[in-house]
Amino acid sequence: MKGYLLTLTFSILALGQVQALKVYLLSNHNNAGDRNHTLGIANHLSAQAIEIDTSSTSPESIKEDVMKALKNEKVIVLGAGEGGVQGIQQLSTMPNLTIALSSHMYLPSYSDDVINKVNFIALPKHTPDNDKKKLGAKLIEVTGVPHNRERKVAEQTYNEWKKELPACSRYVGVMLGGDAPTPTNEIRLFTKKDAEQLAKYLAEHTKDECILVLNGPRTGKHDDNHNVISTAHKDGKLDKVTQHFVHLLKEQLDSKRVKVFDFQFNNKTPYNSFDLAIGAINETDGYLLIPGDSTSMVSEAIDNIKPGHVLIYTNNAMNEIHTAHVQTELEASRASVLENYQAVKTNSPSTSQASESAAESIAKKLKELANI
Repeated sequence: MKGYLLTLTFSILALGQVQALKVYLLSNHNNAGDRNHTLGIANHLSAQAIEIDTSSTSPESIKEDVMKALKNEKVIVLGAGEGGVQGIQQLSTMPNLTIALSSHMYLPSYSDDVINKVNFIALPKHTPDNDKKKLGAKLIEVTGVPHNRERKVAEQTYNEWKKELPACSRYVGVMLGGDAPTPTNEIRLFTKKDAEQLAKYLAEHTKDECILVLNGPRTGKHDDNHNVISTAHKDGKLDKVTQHFVHLLKEQLDSKRVKVFDFQFNNKTPYNSFDLAIGAINETDGYLLIPGDSTSMVSEAIDNIKPGHVLIYTNNAMNEIHTAHVQTELEASRASVLENYQAVKTNSPSTSQASESAAESIAKKLKELANI
């Protein structure tokens, strides 16, 4: 078939007998988050999975391939984001075909025609109620968002690259927040004041642990007037917020205990620093402070770190959607929440078992509908 870039092979599911099943993953591959969205769900489906880049493959071509597959096997079509909606345009309901969409938010492209032809649309529980009502019985609610980060990869990364870390019996990771838009596209800043309060909290609540500091492309992206800093994360230097945080942390702690993994657009390391930190935290029973302004990273952290070892911290960059997501994670007993860099809220003992991930929930529903 024209346009698909990658074929992934998963083992065939055996439930009493082998059943033929093919899964099509539809997303615009220019949007890495949407692509990882589908791959994360596919990790929990035991079937042959074919990735299709909807930015270069027509809906007509997708329909042609799906129709051919339906002659011999059951088919699941799973789309993520706007690319997923585009990819199913020519499909319609028929026997042995399951069509599902998923996204990190309600999309304007969820027309009546789209809603009618799908078996379900999966959205986070923190989606506004007025958007949920538009989907009616076609809505499947999940906690957090699907992703393609895996604990076994983090473990492998740690075992191979732990020499990059300072020697410590226990590691604490901290991901710095970043400037984020509101639903009306106003920018909220992760400020130097946030950095100061976070550094103070860490200094007061760590003893002999080593601190692994991570940031991202949104950290320190804007100046105080909300103008984009064109050189941020592109000049080989720490952005102003990260620099301020690290300076304050090293003033209060032994600098040898602080390791910084600075994100730079043009700096490609042979390992993923977030995987390395997750592996180190799991290996030494440490914990991670993760900012509430990143729905995807909060989900990735919770799904890959031992239950009771993730602390989401609220900050100035969070909008109302972020706040609602953090609340659902707390209510699901999947993480604790540090509010205003002072009080920790928890909904269960630290030894509680985390509930299933968004990807697992969606995959389970797909298996149920496909009767496999």
